Amino acid sequence: MSSAREPGAGKVAALPRSRLHLQFLVDNGAEPDLVLYRDAFMRGPVETQYPGRALDLGRETLPRGSLSSLLAARRANAAYYRSVAASLHPLGIERLILFLEGEPLERFLMALPGIRAVELWEDGLSHYTDLTSPLWYAARGAVQAAVGFHPRGILNRRIDRSKVRVRDRFEQRNLVLSPPTEPGEQRDALLFVGSPLVEDGIIRHARFLAAMRQLGAASPMAVRYLPHPREDLTRLQADLAGIGNVEIEPNAGGLMEHAGRFGYRAYAAAISTGLLDLGRFDQSAYVPQMFGCARMARALSQWPANPVRLVADGQALREFLAQH
Repeated sequence: MSSAREPGAGKVAALPRSRLHLQFLVDNGAEPDLVLYRDAFMRGPVETQYPGRALDLGRETLPRGSLSSLLAARRANAAYYRSVAASLHPLGIERLILFLEGEPLERFLMALPGIRAVELWEDGLSHYTDLTSPLWYAARGAVQAAVGFHPRGILNRRIDRSKVRVRDRFEQRNLVLSPPTEPGEQRDALLFVGSPLVEDGIIRHARFLAAMRQLGAASPMAVRYLPHPREDLTRLQADLAGIGNVEIEPNAGGLMEHAGRFGYRAYAAAISTGLLDLGRFDQSAYVPQMFGCARMARALSQWPANPVRLVADGQALREFLAQH
């Protein structure tokens, strides 16, 4: 399967879960017959890029906590998958472009009768390396199975990639992503790209505070913190108010839009696909160890194609920033 339509080839459906995924489709000339989406925030972007080709699949149901709601969720999810299959069956879809390999819906779609070929396109950083423990994925999958999500391979993070065509930027090198436009204004500052580490329960709040104080102390320049959409802004404002050279940068349009308006002397993140998307690798550094994310640091150090420098501590960060 390729982005160009092959004579006699079956119809293609793509399932982008984010604006990044949608941009991959656009930048690589994909022309799917159908663009599936699950969340309301994707409807507008999908309709803009692929007018008349969007199909809302909806989502599985989660229980509210009681036994009765658990049983109701299981029934609802069984009906949900039947509905998805019924919606797609008459459309003649034979080929899929997917971005997530560990999600029940994607695996359900792969198993539908009539699907002859699947492409797995890069999702971002997690496409290349496992940043969290396999036990975390297994526990998550067990909970999903209990509430009636599609069970095939649900305890495993990865599919058998030998059975699909893999496309990505840094290993297969058969995928591209356009960099942000050249910034109109240069800032004498470090842009720190936020991650929802506290919100996702990956680190404790106190650990985040300590890391940001250490980062502020290590930086010889002002630090602009660009929050992740899932970070709690109220918490962040309180946390960073006491760190003199760190301030929150408004994030209305996302990292790529921001980077097209403003350039910085350097870029850093505890962990973020955003540093890959920027493409400003000589100026960028990952600092997961400063946030107590030792497993993530180890995973990044073991990824041979990683184009972003890995910085271990405040002193190493200070030395890195002194070069920019």
